[in-house]
Amino acid sequence: MARGRIEKRGSKKRKIKPVVLIVTEGSKTEPVYFNHFRTRQKNIDVRVVGSRSSSGETDYGSLIRKATEYRDKDDLSFTNGDTVWIVADGDVNYNNPNPIEKKDTALSHARKLAKQKGMEMIISNPCFEFWYLLHFRYTTGFLKDYEAVEKFLTVHIPDYEKTKDVFLMLEKHLGEAIKRAKQLEGYHLQNGNQFPFGITVNPYTEVYRLIEAITS
Repeated sequence: MARGRIEKRGSKKRKIKPVVLIVTEGSKTEPVYFNHFRTRQKNIDVRVVGSRSSSGETDYGSLIRKATEYRDKDDLSFTNGDTVWIVADGDVNYNNPNPIEKKDTALSHARKLAKQKGMEMIISNPCFEFWYLLHFRYTTGFLKDYEAVEKFLTVHIPDYEKTKDVFLMLEKHLGEAIKRAKQLEGYHLQNGNQFPFGITVNPYTEVYRLIEAITS
């Protein structure tokens, strides 16, 4: 089946497994990672759709529209146990005026819209690669952007690049990554932040929630 296409639930006469639809901001890194779960999970049907705005900057509204399109086109139903997850970055463009405030407002609106549609929106701030980094180390220090995360990540994966499939390198540290993500979440809560976190909370990632959902 070609990437980006989703087989309709009624196209095969078999017992229907709950679908976990994952719509990712990235067209490379995230799909490469999550597609590994398609073959590892037998009791659910994991489907991954990559996306990227033409500007290269995170467009939360576009991600929600794409998720809605695939959910409706393939007749996914929450009553059948299907779930829809949107995976996005904080991705602040510091060249914009009031960049953090602007991005925080956009994220807040997007979270509300996703919730209204029954979708789960999970954020990594500043970027998805921070989830990778938590497989190797815990940190609470501010990370401005992808380049800042990459600097630390390449200590553990020297030849890392966005198109590189590092799943097998990460898999053995998955439990540690989940533990560190939860620890970091607790740290931010103790410092007066409220869940769900906004862009002002940095660094953090909610990817562990999706991982627990598809591996439980």
